[in-house]
Amino acid sequence: MSTTRTLLLSASILAASLLRAQDQSYSQCLTKVKSEWGKPCERCEDYKEGWKRSFEETYKLELKNTCGDMVEVKVAVQEKGGTWRTFPIKALAGGQSMEVFACHGTGKYLYWVRKVNDTEIILPSDQEILTEYRQ
Repeated sequence: MSTTRTLLLSASILAASLLRAQDQSYSQCLTKVKSEWGKPCERCEDYKEGWKRSFEETYKLELKNTCGDMVEVKVAVQEKGGTWRTFPIKALAGGQSMEVFACHGTGKYLYWVRKVNDTEIILPSDQEILTEYRQ
């Protein structure tokens, strides 16, 4: 009798863990590792005092996939004036990081995450982000 009960309990625990895995929100997999102001950024070309390049308003952000599953990520970083600098969808393996930036940043950012090949979750296009989140 106890062997049957143990098997039923094991099966119940396994079923519950499988259901929980299917309901996992992959947005929890992406975490901010660090953010920095005023660091050099090759893609930002702001000049002050003649020909001197300035990075004082540059905002850089590093995001990391802390889950074991590969995910697809869409990120937008806000520039002063309320516009968003958007980045192409990027696939991140478990433990992999990505860096994004704004040349005249506000420190605000948005991100969307889905498991790779999840066709039920649609990541927004650049145009949708620019339209929906404008100030």
